[in-house]
Amino acid sequence: MNSNSGNSEQTFQRGRPRSSDVDKRILDATLTLLAEVGVEKISMETIATKAGVGKSSIYRRWKNKDELILAALEQLKPEFDISINGKLDDVLLELSRNFTEQMNNPLGKQMLSLLMSTLSSNTQISESYWENHSLPKTKEISNLLQKYLEEENIRKEVNLDLVSEFLIGFIIYQLLLKPSTTDLEPHLRAGIDMILNGIKEK
Repeated sequence: MNSNSGNSEQTFQRGRPRSSDVDKRILDATLTLLAEVGVEKISMETIATKAGVGKSSIYRRWKNKDELILAALEQLKPEFDISINGKLDDVLLELSRNFTEQMNNPLGKQMLSLLMSTLSSNTQISESYWENHSLPKTKEISNLLQKYLEEENIRKEVNLDLVSEFLIGFIIYQLLLKPSTTDLEPHLRAGIDMILNGIKEK
């Protein structure tokens, strides 16, 4: 009887209207602490203190630290616009340009570096992020390439998922390892040309 009552109370708490201001403070505090101390040293207590909220406010929103960190990393995720139409090289260039325009600035590079360092520090978070965020994005680009198989004379045996990963990895390399002042478009064009030349019938 008491157990059921406790469950009902928990359900009521989790079902209460959430404050978007509190959500943002918690997520911002999580990202700040990830940058300051890393994923292994962060705790719900330090997040609550940094955000100026009680731990109960966090647990009403996220059931554990990993779930909260994944939600915070979602704020860092740059977007690909897959709705672009046209010739494949133009579509991939515009897609890459949209990605770099979001991230090719000091704050964007810092966010991307934080995302990479967090994922490389924790296997469980990395696997969950891959399954829920990275893999779906890879599949979106693969599906886009699939539409151009015949029109662009792409070889049927090509692993389109791997091609998508090459493209994403290439863009991230440009962003992380080149100065923000670099004009990335010529490099993006050259990289896309190399990718497409490698997957088309000769």
